[in-house]
Amino acid sequence: MEKPGTSQPPLIILNPAANRGDMVLHRSLIASYRQRHELEYIETRLPGEAQELARQAAQSGQAVVVVGGDGTLNEVINGILSSGSRVALGIVPAGSGNDYACNTLQLPREPEAALERALHGSPVEVDAGIVNGHYFINAFSVGLDADIAVAVGQLKKYPLMSGARLYYTAALKQLLLGYRHCPWLTFSIDGVEIVPEKQQFVLLAVSNGLAYGAGFRVNPQADYRDGYFDICAFSYTPLLRALKLLPVLQRGEHSSEPEVKFYRAKSVRVSSALPANMQCDGETLRASTFEAQVLPGALIVRI
Repeated sequence: MEKPGTSQPPLIILNPAANRGDMVLHRSLIASYRQRHELEYIETRLPGEAQELARQAAQSGQAVVVVGGDGTLNEVINGILSSGSRVALGIVPAGSGNDYACNTLQLPREPEAALERALHGSPVEVDAGIVNGHYFINAFSVGLDADIAVAVGQLKKYPLMSGARLYYTAALKQLLLGYRHCPWLTFSIDGVEIVPEKQQFVLLAVSNGLAYGAGFRVNPQADYRDGYFDICAFSYTPLLRALKLLPVLQRGEHSSEPEVKFYRAKSVRVSSALPANMQCDGETLRASTFEAQVLPGALIVRI
C-alpha cells in the first residue's frame, strides 16, 4: 500500500487550463481547505510539469491530488509510476471528459465532494497499463477513436466545445472525412495471434476502465481491479452502418453486433500496416507497433 513512515502533507496539483480555464471554484475550495489542513499546492504552467511534480512527490512519499482533466491525470500517473514509489492518488475531475474518474470510479463531479473524497477517501489498489513505455490508467486505442482524439485536441480551442458536444463533433468529423483511412492491423493477446493477417478495423480498444471519449462505454464489462485488460475489436463496416452503431457503442450495447468481438488479456501487441494514431488516456502519439501490458494493482487511488 502507501509508502510507510511519511507524514508530509499531500501535494495538490491543479491545471489552471482545465474546465476551459474556469477554475475559480476549485481554487476557492482548495484555499478553504488549506486554512484548516496542512496541504501543499502548485498550479502547473507547462506541459509535462504535472508529471515531474508527481514523480518528485512520490519519490519523497508524498500523496498526490490532481485537479484537472484526463490529460493532467495521465501526466500524474506517469509521474507516480515512474518514481518507483507507491503513494495515494486523489482525483478531482475538472476536464471535458473525466471518464475514468466519473464513469469508472464513480467519483462525484461536484468539486467540493470530489475534493473531500480525494483527500480522505478510502485507498483502493487499481490496475494500470503500459504501452510503448507510456503508462495509462484508463485506456489506449488504435483506429477511428484515436483519430477522433487528435480532432478533439484541434477542436478544443473553439468556444462551446467541451464534454459530449466536443467528442460528438470530433467523432462526426472523422466519420465523414477520415473513415476510409481506418487502419489495417494485426494483433495478438498473451502471445497468441488473434488476427495474424492485416485486417481493417474501425477501432481496437484496450482498457482497464469501462468508458472513454466522454462516456463511450467501449468495454462495458471492464473491471479496473481484475488484473486484466478488456479489449474491444470493431471490424471495418460501411460508413452508414458505422453511423448507426455510434450511439449503440456510446451506450455500451454493442456486444451482440457482428462487427464486434471482445477479449481479455494481460498483454496485447498491435501492428499497423502504416503508422497509425494511438490515444492513451486522451493523449496521442503515432507508431506502427504497440505493445502493452497490464500492471495489476499498480496505483492506489482514494475513492
